[in-house]
Amino acid sequence: MRPFLIFAGLLALVVATMSPPALAQSTLPATPPRIPTQPDLPGSRGDMGPTPSIPDLFDAADGAGSDGEATPGNRPPAVPNELCVIFPPNAASEAAQTFADDIDLEIVRDFTMQGLGLRVYLMRLGDGAEPDQVFEAAAADQRPVWVQPNFIYRTTQDPAGATGDQQYALRQMRADIAAPQAGGGEGIRIALIDSGVDTAHESLAGATISAFDLVDDGSVAAEVHGTVLASIMVGQGPLHGIAPRAELIAIRAFREVEAKQGLAESSSFLLSLGIETAIRQQARIANLSLTGPQDRLVSQLVGEALLNKVSVVAAAGNAGPKAAPAYPAAQDGVIAVTATDMKDRLFKDANRGDYISVAAPGVDILGARPGGGYDFFSGTSMATGYASGLAALLLSHQPALGVVKLRRAMEESAIDLGAPQRDPEFGAGRIDALAALERLP
Repeated sequence: MRPFLIFAGLLALVVATMSPPALAQSTLPATPPRIPTQPDLPGSRGDMGPTPSIPDLFDAADGAGSDGEATPGNRPPAVPNELCVIFPPNAASEAAQTFADDIDLEIVRDFTMQGLGLRVYLMRLGDGAEPDQVFEAAAADQRPVWVQPNFIYRTTQDPAGATGDQQYALRQMRADIAAPQAGGGEGIRIALIDSGVDTAHESLAGATISAFDLVDDGSVAAEVHGTVLASIMVGQGPLHGIAPRAELIAIRAFREVEAKQGLAESSSFLLSLGIETAIRQQARIANLSLTGPQDRLVSQLVGEALLNKVSVVAAAGNAGPKAAPAYPAAQDGVIAVTATDMKDRLFKDANRGDYISVAAPGVDILGARPGGGYDFFSGTSMATGYASGLAALLLSHQPALGVVKLRRAMEESAIDLGAPQRDPEFGAGRIDALAALERLP
């Protein structure tokens, strides 16, 4: 194990460059009947092994950080002075409190992974605590199942300028033909785990949207990135979404940190809580237009979502052709989406890799802005929104589709671009909504 002073130095660097998202106390929304307990996932209690050290957890995520942050050898950014601490099923709440008291941590909030029963705690250093001593003690303690940094996640969006057709995407994917045939996504819940949505925007005023705020204990903020994605998926007009009759579960797990471009940040704890909320709200699709490091906690929740028939659609990343794989898109079973333009050319800043499933329009996309305006946006975030909308159309047409068959339907009906067959730039190709719909029995 490396000397723990490495991690202390990392904390100092993170403190100098990051400010932690504010985390207010809140509770999970009302839940449907309990999800049946699932078999062990990789990394679950059936395959835990010894609790790794914090430096070891950083090693596992080396080179797999957020867009624009991770290069080989860099550590992924984490919220300073915070840890995610996971306790086994049926552990008494007093056990977590005793653990926190013993090593000078404070419990900020917690939730239960309903399918697996694991209890996830967000803990913060107490006043005057020495970070190196506290984190070393936490990593060595055998009471939790595992302990990890509270990694930072970012949305994937770049500024764009208007070029040509203002709403080319739906026609390019033939979604304007497919959507009416598939009922517009009616009866399907899409969980948008993102920043806040301006539900009063004219293009969203007629949409069916349920909003949950996991960041603040109050009203959901109207923020850029979440509003853009909502309009892409369920816009009612004048900006039309790909699945206008789907129900959007808008889960605010990101806080906007730069309003003009819509940059928003989250953390391992909040993103995991967002995925758990999507499962409890019985979403069929979870849209993750975001990137971050390889993260055991988030990976566990993604696996739980897939086991509960929630298709997870994630952005491939905007870090460029030499970037490491972005997570959670690179996790097995996830539909990883890259971006193309109106001429089916690859978005210049898109990640490349064998993990990419499909491409979708994501360059110069017209989207709704909070306050009633519109603007153009580019990035794999936008493409991910269209792929999630297509998933809703397919599920509306055939509700019994499982996550594997849904992914295959999207991939096998895609328009092949780039090198013949599947390739690391376009994956299986650019999605075609009508071809995907016609492929279903």
